Amino acid sequence: MPNPLSSLLKIVLPSKKANEKGTGFTPTYNAASPNTTLSVPQYREHLTDIFDTRTVTDSRALLKELFKHDPDVSAAVHAYLTVADTDPYYRVVDEEGNIDHDGMKLLDGVLYALTTRLDYSKGFQYRPSLRTIAENMRYMLLLRGGIGAELVVNKQMLPNEVRNVDLATVEWKETVPGKLQPIQKVGGKEINLDIPSFFVAFFRRDPTSIYPYSHFVAAINTIAARQQVINALYRIMTVTGFPRVTVSVVEEVLRKVAPADAKADENKMREWMNQRLAEIGSQVNNLRPDSALVHFDSVEPKIINDKNPAAALDVSKIIETLNAANQAALKVMSTVIGRGDSGVNTASVEARIFSMSAEALNGPIAEILSQIFTLALRLHGHLGHVEVGFDKVDLRPDLELEPQRTMKQARLLELLSLGIISDDDFHFEVFGRYRPDSAPELSGTGFMTKSAGVDASNVSPNGDPLGRSVASPDAKQAKSNTVKKVKATLSEKVLEAVRSS
Repeated sequence: MPNPLSSLLKIVLPSKKANEKGTGFTPTYNAASPNTTLSVPQYREHLTDIFDTRTVTDSRALLKELFKHDPDVSAAVHAYLTVADTDPYYRVVDEEGNIDHDGMKLLDGVLYALTTRLDYSKGFQYRPSLRTIAENMRYMLLLRGGIGAELVVNKQMLPNEVRNVDLATVEWKETVPGKLQPIQKVGGKEINLDIPSFFVAFFRRDPTSIYPYSHFVAAINTIAARQQVINALYRIMTVTGFPRVTVSVVEEVLRKVAPADAKADENKMREWMNQRLAEIGSQVNNLRPDSALVHFDSVEPKIINDKNPAAALDVSKIIETLNAANQAALKVMSTVIGRGDSGVNTASVEARIFSMSAEALNGPIAEILSQIFTLALRLHGHLGHVEVGFDKVDLRPDLELEPQRTMKQARLLELLSLGIISDDDFHFEVFGRYRPDSAPELSGTGFMTKSAGVDASNVSPNGDPLGRSVASPDAKQAKSNTVKKVKATLSEKVLEAVRSS
């Protein structure tokens, strides 16, 4: 019986030949002068003061700079990118959700052509790995709130590039409800991106607007406020924060030793006394801490605020308040950016919550890569669908996860023996790849006998961190690991026999 949805699921490929050079502009492309060398940064971001520059630029350009030179923002970005950097995986399925072996082999070749330099006659070629492509997309998600990517293919219809299109340069038209048409504007040029090889994905976008915002846009005002307070604290500390020298000049003594013409004219006297004050001030201002101040009795130097400098300047509460505002705007926990002062339990909860937030970045990336690789397969006449995903974020060391992996493998082996899951499902869950042609098909064969199985009642990842309970009862390792348990059982029997006698 024909599938009633076959007409609805019919795939229509692009009618026009793909542009080998791509359509969209990359963020680094200079449309006004394409043959010139790309401008080198000045590397003077350390001199930028957000409180002064935030009024002359928009939030997108401002965040681009803050990602590099602001300590809190750069720490948050680094933490997000580090925690979310897990291994990607992919698989090709048919319309019924079954793994397609032929499609997997074709996709492996497509990705190999995308990430490997094959034609060395064309000079330098930048071929980032799939992991690097995903990391660049995570950065754009944090910076722009969305990803724009174009699939560029060569003459053999093989993917040549996954081109990053900055969504800050993309504008949208909606001539019909639900029909969106992207247009890229760069250097006074308009590029129509209403093409089948252009894809977008968003991260926490406001559904009432097609234009996304950065994940950190709420931090701009708090960072500016913090910068203003810190600048003021710098000025205050130079005046009252440290011990300072004060010099009192006895006016009566100066008047006695003044020249005769100055004594006769009050204006000349005032001018002469100001000159003496300037001389004394220059000597004190240039005085080193280890130098001695030699003076007449007409000068009385003292040190003010020497016992308790900055006693009236308690800025800890102000800084704590600003730090808390920054932390909330950056959507991170205090432990992540190095300000955690709570106990171990609180730090563990904070780390778990942040790992879940960082893991959410992989969702839009998996979505857009699935669409890109699906188009790449269908350009070769294959109708399969590509599913891309990323491993879950786990903050525990790899060796510490071995007992849990062993338990999972034992459970999956039992399901495989019963035929509940397929061989490909088992290989994907355990190895992250489909079943090799040389591997035997074991699904539903009942290879797991009762003696070789695992008693689930004895399995505990907390009470048994080494995973000994998942070993088969007939295995030699299981016997060696249970020696102490056997000895304890014998001791209990002997004690019971003594009591009964």
